[in-house]
Order: sequence, then C-alpha cells, then structure tokens
Amino acid sequence: MHDDFRLEQKWLDRVYKEIDEQLEEQTKHTRDYRGQMHDIRMSLWDDHGISGASANRMMDVAQQITELRHSASLFGIQHDLLKRLQAAEKAPYFGRIDFHEEDLPKKEKLYIGIRSLIDQESNLPLVYDWRAPVSSMFYDYGLGEASYEGPGGVYRGEISLKRQYRIKDRKLVYMFDNDLTIDDEILQQVLGQHASERMRTIVNTIQREQNLAIRNDRDDLLLVEGPAGSGKTSVALHRVAYLLYRYRDSIRSQNIVIFSPNRIFSDYISHVLPELGEENVFQTTFQDFAEPFLGWDWDVETQLSYLESVLQKQGTERETHLESMAFKSSPQFQRILDNLVAFILHETCTFFDVRVGRELIISAREQETLFLENYSYLPAQKRLSKIHQRIMFLLRPIRKKRMKSVLKAMGPVSGLEGESWWSKARAAVTQVKEEYDPVMLELNNRLRIDTIAWYKRLWSDPELWKLVAGGHERPEHCETSLATIEANTISFEDTIPLCYLKGELEGYPIKRPIQHVVVDEVQDYSPLHLHILRKTFPRARFTFVGDVFQSLNPYVWQVDGDLKDVFTDMGMTTVRLNKSYRSTEEIFHFCSGLLGGRVQAETVLRHGAKPSVYCVPHGSQVSHLANLLRSHEQERFETIAIVCETVQECQRIFDGLKRHEPDLNLSLLVHEKDTFKSGVLVVPVFLAKGLEFDAVIVPEANAERYGEEYQRRLLYVACSRALHSLSLVYADTDELSPFVRQLPDELYILE
Repeated sequence: MHDDFRLEQKWLDRVYKEIDEQLEEQTKHTRDYRGQMHDIRMSLWDDHGISGASANRMMDVAQQITELRHSASLFGIQHDLLKRLQAAEKAPYFGRIDFHEEDLPKKEKLYIGIRSLIDQESNLPLVYDWRAPVSSMFYDYGLGEASYEGPGGVYRGEISLKRQYRIKDRKLVYMFDNDLTIDDEILQQVLGQHASERMRTIVNTIQREQNLAIRNDRDDLLLVEGPAGSGKTSVALHRVAYLLYRYRDSIRSQNIVIFSPNRIFSDYISHVLPELGEENVFQTTFQDFAEPFLGWDWDVETQLSYLESVLQKQGTERETHLESMAFKSSPQFQRILDNLVAFILHETCTFFDVRVGRELIISAREQETLFLENYSYLPAQKRLSKIHQRIMFLLRPIRKKRMKSVLKAMGPVSGLEGESWWSKARAAVTQVKEEYDPVMLELNNRLRIDTIAWYKRLWSDPELWKLVAGGHERPEHCETSLATIEANTISFEDTIPLCYLKGELEGYPIKRPIQHVVVDEVQDYSPLHLHILRKTFPRARFTFVGDVFQSLNPYVWQVDGDLKDVFTDMGMTTVRLNKSYRSTEEIFHFCSGLLGGRVQAETVLRHGAKPSVYCVPHGSQVSHLANLLRSHEQERFETIAIVCETVQECQRIFDGLKRHEPDLNLSLLVHEKDTFKSGVLVVPVFLAKGLEFDAVIVPEANAERYGEEYQRRLLYVACSRALHSLSLVYADTDELSPFVRQLPDELYILE
C-alpha cells in the first residue's frame, strides 16, 4: 500500500502540473481579452465625438462596438474556464475506478472529480467529470461486472479497483479501496463535520439510490421523497447540474427554475451549483410567483404570516382555520372551481347584437361563433379580448365616416366663432364619442371577466354556490375570504384557488423557455399548486422533492404514508431515499419516535449523545438556554439554533437572552429576507425547514406548544434539524409534550 500511495502522489503531481500550465495559459488569455475590451472602450471615448460624427465615423463606431461585444463574449468564455480550473485546483478528483471494457486489450484508470481535465498534448482525459456517463459506475457498482450507457450504447466490462481520496494543499492525505458503497469511513468523516452557512456538495459521497435520481433523464415527472436528512435537496441540485452537463447544447441555466420554500433557503443552497461548476439557476418562491400573477394592487398574505396566525389561535377557532385551508386545497374544491369556470363561460356566451343607431356592427350569433369556434384555443378572457378587437376594427371606419359627416354638417358653433378648423374637429370628436359611449361602455362590461369579483360572488351568493358545488355544503367560514378581499388582501388560503381560477379564465403566465422545474418541499403544495405550475411551464419536466411527514399544513394531506399516495393521478416516477445522513443515530431514532416510528428509513452509523430533555424551574428558561449555549460554544459548534414554534416566541426568547447575555453572538431569523449565518440563531420552525445545525435547542417543549396532533410534525421538523446535539426544554409548571412522553426512556436523557 505504501508503494501505491507513492504512485498516487506522483499521479497527483502530474495532474497539478497540467492544471498549473493551463492556469497560466488561461490567465494570459483572460488578461488579453480584458485588455482588448479596455483598449476599444478607450478608443470609443477618446477618438469619436458621437454627437457630431459623420457617416464614416459612425460606421467606425459601429465596427468597434461589434468588436467590443465579440471580445466581451470571448472574455466571458475564458474567464469561465479560468474559474473552473481554479476550482479544480483545490481538489482535482475524489475517486478512481479501474475498468476493463469488453473487447479492449487492457483496463483503464478513470479518475473522477467535480470537473473534467484534459491533457493538452495527448488530448486524453486526466480526470472525468462526475456527471460523465462512464463516471456513473463509481456510484452504481462495486468490484466485478459493471456497465454504463454512453452515446454509442451500453458498454460492459469489469471493475477491478475502486478507490477514494482525500486531497488537501496539493497533497494526498489518505486513500481507501472499497467495494459497492462509498466507504463508511469517508462518509462518516464528511457527515461528522460542523454545519456551515451554506449547503455542501455531495459529489464524493453520492449513494447509489441518490445517483439513480440524479441521472434520471427519462421521466417528465420525478418525485424524490425521503425522511429528514436523506439528501433530497442535494439530489435535486446535483440533478440540475447533471442536466446542464448532459444537455449542455440545449439547456442553459436560464432554462431551469427552482421553487424554494422561502428566500432564506434559496440563499442557503445558492452556492451548490457554482461549486459544481455551473451558473446558478433562477430561484423563486410560490409567493413571488403569485404576487405579479394576481396583480400588484393586491396584498398577498405570505405562508409565514398564515402559519403564525394559525398557531396563535386557540381551540375551535384554530380548527376552523385549518379546516378552511384543507377544504380550499382539496380535490372537491377544485371541482367546484371547475364548475364555476363552466358557469362563467356559459354566462359569457350571452352575447348581444352590437348596433350603432340602426346599423348592425356584429351579430350575437357571429360573436358566439368566434368565442366557441374561432378562438376556442384561448382562455375565456383572451377570447373576449379578441372579439373586442374585432368589434373595434369593424367600428373604426364607421366612426370615421360618422365624424366626417358631423364635421361636414357642423356650421358655426356657439363659442367657436373665429376658431380654427381644429376646434371644430375636436367638437366633432366629442359629439361622436358621446354617441358611441353607451355602446363602448356596454362592450367593456360584457367582454371582460373580473376573476376576483366572481370569486367573491362564490362566497356571497348562496344560489351560485348551490349551482356549482354539486350538493357540497357551503362552509361556515366563507365570510373570512370576503372580509380579507374587501380589505384589499388575498389570504394565503385563497391565493392558490384564485391563481387557478385566474389561470383558467384569463390564461396562465406561460414561460415557454423553461425546460425544467424543481419544486422543493413539495409536501406543502396541493395538487392545485402543481396544476398551476404545469400549466405555466408547459414545455418543462419536473422534479418534485419532499417528505409528507414534514408538511407545514398537515390538514391538507390526510395520509401518513408516501407522497406518491397523494399525487396518484400525475403519472410520476418515484425514487424513495431510505437512508438519513444528517443526524446521529440517537437523534434520528428520537425524531422517528416522535412520529410513532412511522419513518421507514435507515441511518448512517454515526453515534453521539442522546437527546436531552430539561425540566427547569418556572421563570428560569432563559438562564438555562444561556447555559446550554455556553456549553455548545465550548464544544466548538459553528451553528446553533433555538427553534421556536412561532415568531412571537422567537422574539420573546431573543429579547430575554440579549438582556441576560448582552455579549452573546445572537441573531434573530424571523423574516424571509433575512440571511442564514453561522453562530446562534433564534428561528421559527417554519423557516428552519431544509436547514441543518450542529446543535438544536427546542424551548417550550410542552403540551401547550406541541400537544395537538398537527403540532407533532412541527416538533419533528424542529428536532430533525440537528446534526450532533439536540436539547428540549420545558418549565416544571408545564406538562412535557405527549409526543416526547410516549417515547421509550432509552431514547433520551431526562435532566
């Protein structure tokens, strides 16, 4: 093994020699193109007076601008290559397989890294990109028979060696030979690290089940589901990087969009793609999508605000709020909305003959034909707009003829003696406008659909409800929708139905250039959500990522199984990730126990302290939290989160800690526009989703905060953020959460 290590270091030196040569050359190219751009700009500034330029000089300027654009394009290409080489310099590769392909005389050593590296003399690869077809064998096979699918078909052969490396400061730190899976020692070393401010790449630890999802380029709808810490989001991001590599001639970063749960999470994952050598893709939230779609005149309630308001309610009021959300996300309500659309279309088809005086402009029958046949491929409002344009086209010559007639017949007009012809013309225009105004007003009213007005009518008109609800009882909570809309606000629970109704009636904001859409935390989306997205991105394939047990709206889903049981009619292919990589075994089993053991998954063998449950004297919670924080800081944890149920609770604990420990490095994370950072964070559970921390502290872990069934999942989400340490705190005057009390004693330590 010592000789192998020496030979591997020699090969690494050879790779770095090539990197250094290419870096030197690429740096020179980049500098040259930057210089060219500078010279052209200076020439444009110094030599050409644009304002008084002759035709010849303007031609010179145009030529130089063209050259500037060309140089800028080449500079961008060279600068991108330079960045890739600089990134590869940190660690050129992380793995190797020796593969002997059938019918070839000898085996080939294949080194695998984040980016490919080509020997400039021989034009042969020194390092293969992890996304290359041949690299898939590193993740999918152990020693023995193996195959991969390349451009020319399936290639078969045998793997005789599989090796992993740790490279630091241009030196080989260690290497391991292993069989099927990524070596547990390397995996544990990676997972045992402290959490950072950004999500890390996982290219050197991708497991076989994850690789199947990453490289799936066959299915239009792919659902990746798994428990907390199974790497779902990482898989989705690496899948995006793979697609950008695999289809680099047809897909660019601007052709992909990621829907994240909030902007904090978008910031948290923003470094993954650049570290994988790709430009970042556009990241958004459904809130950001809905606001311009519904119109900037409306104040659209955020999910954060909605959840905060629900958690602050009590008893029957809270149940009513949750039931309202559940109903408006249900398939039954979608059918009611579909019936409403059909009713509106029927009402819209009641056209009238358009006449000016005795002259028929267009008959009701002709308008109906245009609506039902000629323009049937369009949504209703766009059909009406086309009919309106048609009528305006027909009216134009008639109005023009009428104005000429009025102007011709106009003698001296009172008050206009001595005025010019233009004054008479203005008077004629005013007269004709007054004649046509009743017709125009009626057309504008009849050929326009006010989606929000119809939605309000749905809740205010019992007769309309009977017509479209198919016998479904009218909810008692309908006044809530009316009250919020009257206040110029669209509540969170009404946002999705209104987007759907607006899309069906007026048309969706179609984005044809988008070819792939990733929806993270899809368990917080209803089928209505996904219908809207599929209509908006008609050319796109979709990757859905989620876990039903982490739903923030558990009343929306009445299942405790897999997400595939929810989206049964969407024809999706499902990849189930059955291993959790985030937490220690002790924390994982504690979190699984909170859900009654319903999480069907394994965990990587990594041990730590059992979760601790602290019963503290009433009024001493803040001082106890401060003691825990000092203890965690001594353990050199880089990220520590105090995860609360609500924003209100976060603010109270933050203020108390700042008074108790003024010098504490403490941040309050309660707005979507806040930035995730290292140190101690106080954060509500619904903004902590998707994030991970070295240590998590859950205050107020009592039956009032976490006692009702829907709060079980909130507690699960809060606890499952922890990598190495988990603590729960409650006052001795309160009762411990029943979801913790029901756990076997061996799963935690009661302090």
